[in-house]
Amino acid sequence: MRPGQLELRVAYVLFALLMLESFLVALLVPRPQAFVVILPVLVTLGVAGWLAPRLVRLLRGHRELKEAYGQELTFARQVMESVEHGLTVTDEDGRFVFVNRAYAGMLGLTPERVLGRTPFEFTVREDHAALRDARDHRSAGTSSTYRTRLRRPDGSLLEVVITGSPRWHAGRIVGNVAAVVPLRELRDADDGA
Repeated sequence: MRPGQLELRVAYVLFALLMLESFLVALLVPRPQAFVVILPVLVTLGVAGWLAPRLVRLLRGHRELKEAYGQELTFARQVMESVEHGLTVTDEDGRFVFVNRAYAGMLGLTPERVLGRTPFEFTVREDHAALRDARDHRSAGTSSTYRTRLRRPDGSLLEVVITGSPRWHAGRIVGNVAAVVPLRELRDADDGA
């Protein structure tokens, strides 16, 4: 059944019951008073009958839009999860609001353990200046690419290339989107210098 069809059928059943009630009033109430009683009911039914299809179209459109949005969101998540390199999204405060499994895997964590944290927590301290510079570029509305080293919870390092872009919403920057491509495993912080 198409979206909105059930609502339309229920509305027509209600209108039919109201019309039946109106005819019963007209039948049972003495004639001069019946017209006074039934006229406002008939006007209300006419307005409701005129509004019903428009309301159903509005509800149907809303439902179809909501379903389409859900499908697009599912598709976008599938795409972001299917890429082999890491994808991250941060908010205005620089905290991760989305990381795909590939990025979390680079860190040796689950995505849930990365969300809410900042890139600084996973970046080697010596590379924080480069991270701040890249963040400043994105805050100014430009993309940037740089190399850095990620530190895993076990202490091992991974050299990566990060390409980040500002995340826009309603004409303003609300965070960053970054692609993280692993280059090579490092034994310790001295190997990458």
